[in-house]
Formats: sequence, C-alpha cells, structure tokens
Amino acid sequence: MADFSLKVEVVTHVLGSLNHCSHCQIFIDRAGIGEQIHIRDLLSYPPDWWEEWQQFSDLIFSLTNRFAGKLVIQVTDAQTPRGLWLTLRRRIRRYPAFLIGEEVYQGLDEAPLARMIETYLP
Repeated sequence: MADFSLKVEVVTHVLGSLNHCSHCQIFIDRAGIGEQIHIRDLLSYPPDWWEEWQQFSDLIFSLTNRFAGKLVIQVTDAQTPRGLWLTLRRRIRRYPAFLIGEEVYQGLDEAPLARMIETYLP
C-alpha cells in the first residue's frame, strides 16, 4: 500500500523582514549588522500579530504531531500573488485560511480543523 499524504495549504500573513537593495545588503551583511536589522524589523510588528503568529505556530505543530506523516502543510503568504489569487478564488475573508480539497476553514480552532482533516484521510 502506498503512503498517503494530505496536502493542506494555509493562506496567512507571514511575519518577515525584507532585504535592502542588493548593493546595500552586501554592505550591511559585511558590516555584521544584517541580522540585527532583520531582528529589529521583526520586533516592529504589533503585539497582537505576534500573539496570532504564536497561536498559528502552535496549531501547526499540534497538527503535525497529531497527524504525523499524514500531512504536507504548505504555508502561502497572503501578500504574495498566489496568496492574493487564492484569497479571491476561494473567497477567503479571514486569516489563517486552511485549504483542503474544495473546503476552506478560517480560524485557529483545532477541533473543527482536525475533524475536517480526518474526513480527507483514508
């Protein structure tokens, strides 16, 4: 019997830090301050974004432990072209949005999401 992995795509805002222009970034990295700048960028997000990101991260770890070896989770930044396309196509109104088959679950409550995943697993 072949192994089965269920693809779960998650559209959400991803916290991140951008590099500067390529010339400046080389200078910043060689000066040894690139990491400090990225940390400062990340710390500039509002506390409620960090709280939601932590809840999201905890949920992803919980799902991967609960369904070990059965899920492939792909996180798509809502601010990318693909994220925007999925948001419009799947009528996403809230993030994070979990896309499984033709269904969309929006939110961070593990119980209904786990039930939805279980319906797709053999």
